[in-house]
Amino acid sequence: MQPRRFATINTVLLIVIILLVNLVSRESFLRLDLTAAGAYSLSEVSRETVSRAEDPLQVKVFYSDNVPPPYNGVRRYLLDLLREYQALGDGRFSYEVVDTSTPEGRSSAAEYGIQQVEIQEVRSDEFQSRAVHLGAAVLYAGVAETVDRITDTGGLEYRLTTAMRRAITRVDALAGSLEPVTMRVIRTPGLENLQIEGLAELPETAREIHQRVNRDNYDRISFEFVEPREDQLEATAEEFDLQPLRWQDAAGVDRRGLLEIVLSRGDRHQVVPLEVFSGFFGGYSLDDPEAIEDAVRRGLRTLVAANPRVGYVRAAGERALEDYRQGAGPFAELLRERYELVPVDPATDPVPADIDLLVLNGPRREYSQAALYRIDQFVMNGGSILVFLDRYDEQVPSQQEMMMGAQPEWSRITSGLEGLLGHYGVELTDQVVLDEEAFVTTMQGRRITIHQAPVLQGQSLNRDHVVTRGLEDVIVLNATEILDRTNETGRDNSGEAGDTPGGPVRFVPLLETSPRSWTVEHPADAGPWLDGVPPGVTPDRRVVAALLEGAFESYYAVPPVETDRHRVRSIREGRILLVSTSELTTAQLLDPQQRTPNGTFLMNAVDYLKGAPAFAELRSKGLGVARLEIANPAVPGIVRWSNVILVPLLVVFIGLVVHRRRIVRSRRIQQLFEGEDRA
Repeated sequence: MQPRRFATINTVLLIVIILLVNLVSRESFLRLDLTAAGAYSLSEVSRETVSRAEDPLQVKVFYSDNVPPPYNGVRRYLLDLLREYQALGDGRFSYEVVDTSTPEGRSSAAEYGIQQVEIQEVRSDEFQSRAVHLGAAVLYAGVAETVDRITDTGGLEYRLTTAMRRAITRVDALAGSLEPVTMRVIRTPGLENLQIEGLAELPETAREIHQRVNRDNYDRISFEFVEPREDQLEATAEEFDLQPLRWQDAAGVDRRGLLEIVLSRGDRHQVVPLEVFSGFFGGYSLDDPEAIEDAVRRGLRTLVAANPRVGYVRAAGERALEDYRQGAGPFAELLRERYELVPVDPATDPVPADIDLLVLNGPRREYSQAALYRIDQFVMNGGSILVFLDRYDEQVPSQQEMMMGAQPEWSRITSGLEGLLGHYGVELTDQVVLDEEAFVTTMQGRRITIHQAPVLQGQSLNRDHVVTRGLEDVIVLNATEILDRTNETGRDNSGEAGDTPGGPVRFVPLLETSPRSWTVEHPADAGPWLDGVPPGVTPDRRVVAALLEGAFESYYAVPPVETDRHRVRSIREGRILLVSTSELTTAQLLDPQQRTPNGTFLMNAVDYLKGAPAFAELRSKGLGVARLEIANPAVPGIVRWSNVILVPLLVVFIGLVVHRRRIVRSRRIQQLFEGEDRA
């Protein structure tokens, strides 16, 4: 009886210990992240952001319960991530899950701008649509930032952390600034003749919007309604950098006017255009008040965020930031998330002292010597440059000309940057890069490979560099090959100094095509008629984006313009990132509203050149898809036929072995009983 009593006591004690451990662990948790990129651990940027919060930081989760896969997994990941933030918040961070199935919960979601999303789910063996909430709101000192449409785990930590940083920065800027913000509604008299619906109510609508926005921003926003006379139009447009509207009146006379909202803080201005839409049955109307208010709030965030400044060169026909069809409008919208783009013309003025990164995007003309010299001296002073350089410009005929048989024409571009970059250690050739692993489209029922649009994945992206480490499926278009010329300039790739006194310069390929890639001499030689690598051509990887790092030597021995200071060597290590196509910044390859590898690559590149690689690391977390890397192309075939032949043979062999063992066992049993009978 004694051992049985001890066993009972031990069992009871074990149950009590398990219950106590569960009670204690309910208030704390321990997780071990064994993923290669730390996908389930907060990055250093997130930790630093939470530590910056001086007031309570709260996240309201508007994520519908009982959502089908994969959204239920995203919900669990979101809540696990928020627990990580809470553990670091030291009491300053909290989160709340709002029940969106109730009218109060739905009303609260609408208040923070969380819109319902239509999803598909299987019910009763059929697909059905369902409207759900998939978002969150970050609240800090009366300021709200929305993180909407959380449909996957990729980049979720980045979205939450940047929303927290925006809220904290905005509160710090408004609460600690002595300069209030002025909201000006500018409307030229005479626009009422256009009979724009909603224009007469604009003063009252704008005042109501101002009252709501001002209330949410510490009452630091004043309001003005401005109606400039015709003789004041030019001065008003120049003061706020506005583009006047143009139309003809009933008498056929050309008229101009202004219809804008301008947010001003000191000498900085943020224009909020008032959209005018044409009706289906004629007439015009202003955008609805909710859309105008959203635009004002976005403009206010941009104005007070004090984002780092990036210089955008405008001197040789670069892609226009205002053009969303053929220009760099999508690129500008993408960068506004973290940066302020400042137009710079080095042909006439030096680069402002507070800018340490210049973007040169698709020049179509040759830079003047003054512009090239100022760019060179910018690099010598330790600045970085991001260059999107095309070798050819396509002139597309009009639709009428194409009906007459006209074809697109290509002209070669000479920008003057070729000599500058070649001196630094990188050459952009004239050969257009084609690839068998390229974008595939359907045309007239046939699958066509667009060989001049390579899809870069796997080892085509530099896995050792933070800019491209976590990416997959980056697409480029009409790119030309980039060659390493650091050895020819007296420097080597190993980082050791050569004969040139400028010091070590390192050539780092970031984007390369697949091993089944080749080049053609002219863009006109590429087209849907190609069927892979032509006979007699040796395919190989081609670099289409590369990074130069190191101490550069000036391209100019003698300054071509008068200057007080000429540097022959860079004062610190500089960075030059060259991409051999500017199509990457256009709407053809970039959608700033969606999280795509192309957009992530561009943002990572800017972050790295600005000296913020931690943001590039954070942004790329969870974006890449782990894939098998096949070193030998024969391996897939071997594995496939092994599964087809060897696995069935192995099953047959094991069956025969089992069958043989059963026969042996039966004989042994038979012999055993025969021996007993003889006995």
